[in-house]
Amino acid sequence: MSAAVMLDAAGLYKAYGRISVLRDVNLTIGAEEAHVVIGPNGAGKTTLFKVLTGEVGINSGRIAFRGEDVTRLSAHQRVHRGFGRTFQVARVFPRLTVADNLRIACEARHRRANPLAGLGRAAAGEVAQQGAALLAETGLARYAADLAGALAYGDRKRLELAMVLALQPVLLFLDEPTAGMSAAERHATVQLLRKVKQERRLAMLLTEHDMDVVFGLADRISVLHYGELIASGAPEAIRHDARVREVYLGDGEAHA
Repeated sequence: MSAAVMLDAAGLYKAYGRISVLRDVNLTIGAEEAHVVIGPNGAGKTTLFKVLTGEVGINSGRIAFRGEDVTRLSAHQRVHRGFGRTFQVARVFPRLTVADNLRIACEARHRRANPLAGLGRAAAGEVAQQGAALLAETGLARYAADLAGALAYGDRKRLELAMVLALQPVLLFLDEPTAGMSAAERHATVQLLRKVKQERRLAMLLTEHDMDVVFGLADRISVLHYGELIASGAPEAIRHDARVREVYLGDGEAHA
């Protein structure tokens, strides 16, 4: 992993009314690092994602991305800086084909990069090539003409990932990327994420409950418990951390 820091969040505090959801959370993500956040239900993982991606504001703290303070930037502005995000429930256009879903995503990237240019024939051809390449990269080429809503659940999640990759992010947020998947789908997703991370040299922040996925992907793991970060380190250190085992992993093997 590169020593460079991609994201640096310090002193994050978030409350809804009188309920504190995040308390003095400090989190760093290195360049090309896969960083997984785990914790029991209600630990604050989803709120942490919403805060880091700009979906909700924080009460106090600071978020820096590539050295720039992005604490007050909107989610849209952070996407323009290089953020990308998938959700627990895949967000695709179910009544459009898989190819058209990717075309829309690729066109959005083109217009963002060329705000004053139209989508002429040459640009349309480039967009089509980008879409085809993403279909091949994510293993969706055979479904190109299928409606997105007719895809199996794991393939819809794969399509959502392809659409996010079309925006060419450098930091990818993955909220429960294997939730609801079969064992075979989870294995395929882990392999795909490894491939995407290596080939695109991305940094990733994930939340995940499946410990096989966590330990199969993570370069580093952070553990939230009632809104507080109780541990952060290499996977083996987390696996054998006494407090983590007590509040989350249990006394036996590391299973959710």
